[in-house]
Amino acid sequence: MFNYMTKGNLHVCFAADMKRMMTPPSDDSDVSDQRHPMKTRCAGGQGGDSPGMDPKKWITFKDLHDQVTQLLSTKLNPCNIKQCKSKLDILNKCSYYLEVMRQDTLHQPDPQQQQNYLSNSTILHLIDPWKFQRMKKLGHSQVQIQLSLLEELYEQFCKGKVEMEAIASQSDYGDEEVAHINGRIAHLRKAFTDFDSTLMPGELHTKHRLISETGNAKVPQIHLRLSVKMPVMFDTSRSEALADCARLHWEMAGQEQQEPGEQFEIRYKLLQPTNTEEGNQLGTVTCNSYCIQVNNLLPQRCYEFTVKRADACCLVYGFWNDTMVLRTMPLSPGGFTGSQEKRRRLFPW
Repeated sequence: MFNYMTKGNLHVCFAADMKRMMTPPSDDSDVSDQRHPMKTRCAGGQGGDSPGMDPKKWITFKDLHDQVTQLLSTKLNPCNIKQCKSKLDILNKCSYYLEVMRQDTLHQPDPQQQQNYLSNSTILHLIDPWKFQRMKKLGHSQVQIQLSLLEELYEQFCKGKVEMEAIASQSDYGDEEVAHINGRIAHLRKAFTDFDSTLMPGELHTKHRLISETGNAKVPQIHLRLSVKMPVMFDTSRSEALADCARLHWEMAGQEQQEPGEQFEIRYKLLQPTNTEEGNQLGTVTCNSYCIQVNNLLPQRCYEFTVKRADACCLVYGFWNDTMVLRTMPLSPGGFTGSQEKRRRLFPW
């Protein structure tokens, strides 16, 4: 009933963020000049002659050895593998949403027929709730599958690096080994291609209409796709705790600070409470900015804070939230709290 697509329709802003944060080196980049320490093992005698080996076998060995060391110095170099891990970590922390796309938005309707067109918000309400929930489950499964696939591919990179290093250290390859090594090289190259093509979920397709005809209004054709939002993370350099409050700041990874246009959920709790009253030192607050002040905290105590996007009806996957622990300051001499002491210093009268 449903088909999956993992390419196309990507969000430009997300792709730009990922490119800016973690642009992987190409095969032709300067990193290829970082010679693998085992590369000189196949130099042979003077002039590149085979060291006591059949000439035809030597040519096969040298060509295969060069492919192995080239793979180790490009795709399997530590910098590139580290960047793949960084991409994977960020995608695991992202939030994934089901987005309703109108196919007719590519063409502006005739002004005289404008009244017959429905807005995107109206379209969302017109979709059959049962079908929409089913599509959310489908999107959730697709994200899980793709993240699991990326984890598996990354593990293949790590194991492949160890395997290629062992192969590069050999001084001869048997006939059966040649076929095996060629297969492993092709497999690893394909794994890197699959990793790049699986980085972003794409469009979800259904064979059935999600919206029925509604009176005289023209119901546009729609399609659904998964959109991605970068993870929300605390700005630890700006967040601070005073004696009776904490000032928290956060941002979206890899993005310039702009008006968020969405709500965030902040949770806090006192760590290691000693009585029932202290056990009530917890709560949840929401806001639509990148900062908040949490008041009525106890001095010289540790509090745990978490931040994440507030749940939305279109959210299909997004379990991760950033966590930070801050210790409040002691009361200043005279019993003033941190904010009161600051005000007293500024306005002593």
